[in-house]
Amino acid sequence: MRGVGTKTEGSVETVGDSIRRAASFPFFSTGSVGFDALLGGGYRAGTLTEIFGRSNSGKSQLAMQAVLDAARGGKKSLYIDTEGSFRPERLEQMAEARGWGAEGMLERVVYVRSDSSSEQMEAIRQMQSRGATASCELVVVDTLTRNFSVELPGRSNLSSRQGALGIHLSEMARDAYVNGRAYILTNRVTFGPSHDVSIGGTTVEQLVHASVMLEREGTKVRATVQPSGGRVVMDLGGAGVT
Repeated sequence: MRGVGTKTEGSVETVGDSIRRAASFPFFSTGSVGFDALLGGGYRAGTLTEIFGRSNSGKSQLAMQAVLDAARGGKKSLYIDTEGSFRPERLEQMAEARGWGAEGMLERVVYVRSDSSSEQMEAIRQMQSRGATASCELVVVDTLTRNFSVELPGRSNLSSRQGALGIHLSEMARDAYVNGRAYILTNRVTFGPSHDVSIGGTTVEQLVHASVMLEREGTKVRATVQPSGGRVVMDLGGAGVT
């Protein structure tokens, strides 16, 4: 599918080869120069990046911004929608607002609606074998934990929910590394003792490369990378921010 970073199924490599290959993975722009710098260059291929925050904090806006930037650069993306809130016309409006011709760009974004955790997991498992998605280099899951929370609610299902989520995350992490893809995982929040925390806890933390908390400040959004605490404030344009 790609040159640098591609690894065949079941192949073996030395630790040195692994380090050199990981270092060769490209970055995908967040759409913000400041946010790119905060993440060390943007969303890095071969890794998972979590973006979490309350409703209307800008999670989906940033995700769509990333796939648009990728499409503008000739890269194909997969957008997995678990909320049923994806609107193709919003991508077109965003492109036009930036002065980009949407024609051709939107053909590089593949949309999948997943209404259950099994559909969500199968979208990842079958990605490499499907012609429409095998060449995707950027993957968005919006929102990561929604289906798992609906199907396995409450504390009584905590172990099963975290177990299923852990499998899903492990499979995405493997695909990201093996096929050199960048993953953006938007996530909801729950209320911790002193501040908002992302749903999934340590199960998510252990497998993501970077975790970013978004907080709405009027028409702007503050992004804080955890646990480093690095911050940047972005203007996402107001209308359409979710």
